[in-house]
Amino acid sequence: MVGSNNTVSSVGAHLTARVAWLDAPEALVWREEPLHAPALGEILCETVVSAISPGTELAAWRGAAPLRPGNPYPRVQGYCNVAKVLETGDGVEEIAAGDRVLTLQSHRSHFVCGVSDIYVKLDPHMGAKDIAPAYLFHLGYNAVLRGGVRAGSRVCVIGLGVLGLTSVAMAKHAGAEVYAISDHDHPRYLAEEQFGARGAFARAGKDKLLGEIGAGANGGADVVILTTNSWGDYQLALEIAGRNGVIACLGFPGREDAPGDYNPLAAEHFYNKQLRIEAVGASPLENDPRGFNRFNLRDNLNHIARAVGSWSAGQIVSAEYPAHDLERAYTDLAARKGNAITFLLDWTQ
Repeated sequence: MVGSNNTVSSVGAHLTARVAWLDAPEALVWREEPLHAPALGEILCETVVSAISPGTELAAWRGAAPLRPGNPYPRVQGYCNVAKVLETGDGVEEIAAGDRVLTLQSHRSHFVCGVSDIYVKLDPHMGAKDIAPAYLFHLGYNAVLRGGVRAGSRVCVIGLGVLGLTSVAMAKHAGAEVYAISDHDHPRYLAEEQFGARGAFARAGKDKLLGEIGAGANGGADVVILTTNSWGDYQLALEIAGRNGVIACLGFPGREDAPGDYNPLAAEHFYNKQLRIEAVGASPLENDPRGFNRFNLRDNLNHIARAVGSWSAGQIVSAEYPAHDLERAYTDLAARKGNAITFLLDWTQ
């Protein structure tokens, strides 16, 4: 393992970075990787703080079934990175040394990237620790956008891990009447008291939830945001969704278990309610020249960064760890130590 000194070591044009790699389940290694001096249109950055995305990173840590064909290892981990610009290459005008930027870089001490890889240039008043989890809020925001949530929509979020809580926050931000389902007390408390859900229920309280949002032709949830991988929760989403409703899937039903003894497209729900079931984890990277991709990753992240204050990103951060303690952070997250939601990694130590 490389030491925890975060200074760029330079011998002539030779630069090195410390990068976290996962070679196999629970096999985290740190590698030194050479960097080049920033070329035309590039910047050299030093990471300040990065946030752990628990769903993606812990699935790889545990060895969950990959989402795409092929061997997923070795792999870098993470994509929520706020860094300080150390140096800019020729042709870079909008970014200067000393600026702080949000990128999708992995957990690494330093990196060189193109200016186009910067998604948010932080204003001086923006806290790096507030902005680092912005992509996690973006995923909830994308579910809200793709689900067609509007002021007054009835939204039910199933699962209150980090993406469930950010989905609650963003649905409330959009003016929806938000409800949530989780069997864990602390996330239910956060959903109601910190992020504005009207009610948060255990799964056994489904009937109480349906009493709140109604039943029949005019009842049920307009949008169900499903953030878990459970077939049982998928079935619950079918039951909670109302007529012409949307089930927006941020989770991956069936990734970890086989289907149950029911039809996941049963006519009583899918056909009779005319449901739309959609994967909502991806969005356009940026707008196109004619503005057809107005709600895209770049613009969404900038909106979220400016809107921090309507909620606190710190409400999903359970603790901070020195970056070199990433393995301990994974272990503690997997064990839900202290009702953990997610952690930040401090690269300044």
